[in-house]
Amino acid sequence: MDLSPLSNHESLEELWGEEEEPEEVEAVFKVFPSAYHQYLDVLLKVKAEKLPPHRTCDHHTKLEGSLPPAGVINSLSNQ
Repeated sequence: MDLSPLSNHESLEELWGEEEEPEEVEAVFKVFPSAYHQYLDVLLKVKAEKLPPHRTCDHHTKLEGSLPPAGVINSLSNQ
């Protein structure tokens, strides 16, 4: 099984587009093992800052209040 991210692409520019700095792409390739190179697009800053496209399965979460209820937060310390 070939996990090389460039196996179906001509170049890094084709893989990630010209939005990324070549130095950033190369740095990410060097840090992560080759088995994870197919998932590296989510680690690049420009890609990570974008929202996914809207889909037919999008839904809204209805919150009963916009603020959490007032009260004492349980302490997790032993003191």
